[in-house]
Amino acid sequence: MTNLSEDRPVPTFRITSARPVDAVPRGRIGYDLSADRLLLHTIQPKGAVDALLSTGVLVPDRSLAEPYFADAYAWMLQRMGKRLATTGDGALWFWAKITRRDLVDFCRRSKGDVLLTCRAPRERVLLSHFGDWHSVLNGRPLVWDQPGESDEDFTTRLDRVFDDFEDRIRAAGSQDLSLPYWPEDLRTEVEQGWKSILEPDNYGRFGSWQATMHELRAEDVMNAVRLES
Repeated sequence: MTNLSEDRPVPTFRITSARPVDAVPRGRIGYDLSADRLLLHTIQPKGAVDALLSTGVLVPDRSLAEPYFADAYAWMLQRMGKRLATTGDGALWFWAKITRRDLVDFCRRSKGDVLLTCRAPRERVLLSHFGDWHSVLNGRPLVWDQPGESDEDFTTRLDRVFDDFEDRIRAAGSQDLSLPYWPEDLRTEVEQGWKSILEPDNYGRFGSWQATMHELRAEDVMNAVRLES
């Protein structure tokens, strides 16, 4: 974690105010998932922004994590520990690629909070595909589309894969157990598939991407806008 020297000034940034529709500049946002410094957005409550301004660093509050998704969060933290240059026991969440319309919609649901626009070095950021992250949240295999496959055929195959997996989970007596207590072959199977969501090269140009970091530093912040009613 970052420790700021007592004789080093804490970086700061100015907070403006705007309606949600005006908080995000119009036009193309300009995300580039291959950049050395990644453009990120996050919406944080006032208390978190105050902590960032006073200490120069914001770290996750693990008490805010949804207990139902503890296994998914633990898997993501393991990946962060293996891939990032930083360390920590929690994750801060960002948008790394999202449409302006969707970002404005999230701002509308977060009035009173602060939209932070940031740039952070790639070595401190783990990217993951937002849509397929739900396979991890649901604790189920990641199933890819096949070339030329219709929506109906994909749905049929998806149901077949899920039904087979559920049968194997039940046969192992693990239907009521969390991921760490599954048989090793089943756990390894799903976790190997989930790793695909961390690689932008596996996807086309469309789709939303999220990012996780162990900490946000005040010097990462480019712009801060308090979201007005």
